[in-house]
Amino acid sequence: MSEMLTHRERQVLVLTGRGLRSVEIAAELGICELTIRKHRSSIMRKAGLRSTAQLIAFAGGQEADEVQGTAEPLSWDRLCPREAEVVRHVVAGCTSKEIARLLKISPLTVQKHRERAREKLGVHTVGEMITRGRVCRPA
Repeated sequence: MSEMLTHRERQVLVLTGRGLRSVEIAAELGICELTIRKHRSSIMRKAGLRSTAQLIAFAGGQEADEVQGTAEPLSWDRLCPREAEVVRHVVAGCTSKEIARLLKISPLTVQKHRERAREKLGVHTVGEMITRGRVCRPA
């Protein structure tokens, strides 16, 4: 897959896998945020991805070995069972709507579980949650 991407797209993918937001990637690469969004869109099209969550999960998978050594794993024991279930789906790349359909709950309930999980885990972005969640998933 990575051979289909341009050098710049691979750079964007690596930084996305590390949990950086578009504005942070733009600052690191010295280009505008709109260009980052276009690169992400191109990566998603080439990889057949439909959502940013899937892109972040895909990027994390591409950099799994590197992430294993640098990211601190999530503290799953801080979460109630439903929050942990929602986070597992987020780490897998599911959107809130997809999670809601899978768990047969409202998308707003999913958002609330995600919000509470972020607070309990001390993560600020979906990318950070996915990156740290990939390091050590509960069985």
